[in-house]
Amino acid sequence: MQMQGGEKLLLEKLKTQDQSAFSELYALYIRKIYAYALGIVKSPDLAEDVAQETFVKLWELAPSIESERQLGPYLFTIARNHALNIIKRASRESSISEEIFSNAIHQSENGLQYTQRKQTGQLIRMAINQLPPKRRQIYELCRDQGYSYKEAAKVLGISDNTVNSQMVKAIKAIKDFMDRHGALLLSLFLFAINKDLFH
Repeated sequence: MQMQGGEKLLLEKLKTQDQSAFSELYALYIRKIYAYALGIVKSPDLAEDVAQETFVKLWELAPSIESERQLGPYLFTIARNHALNIIKRASRESSISEEIFSNAIHQSENGLQYTQRKQTGQLIRMAINQLPPKRRQIYELCRDQGYSYKEAAKVLGISDNTVNSQMVKAIKAIKDFMDRHGALLLSLFLFAINKDLFH
């Protein structure tokens, strides 16, 4: 399939870090990438994260992209890889597990399961609220507002390494909080979905 002339021209401009070309390509593909990611990660919030990270990566790689390349398949590949990385991280990070959990089984859960899910979400929010102010700010920028580590670092005027370090500490603190409060539901859920996600 031949690339449309307009898209080829936009890619040529994008190679020179043209922001208007990037904006047009973003508008053209963002909904498609979001829908594709949603089919993998099941959570609207995580799908939005995947979509945003896909375009951050596009911007970073722009100078090296061939203008003859079919952009759609290229973006879907980036999105798929990022989505699968999120799923792999879900087994280690309770906050991501909760996002997948709360959206993947909502249609089939009974009253008890719904109550357990809501209680788990409340525990996660309590854990976030107990983080030190700066760590909580970084966590919420990256987790709740969809910022990449680089974007959060730029907004806060700190290094990428600082953001990464604080996110690791935040996630560990949340996990420890959940463990202390007996949040075993996520482990049961992950066991149940592993067969569906990885087979």
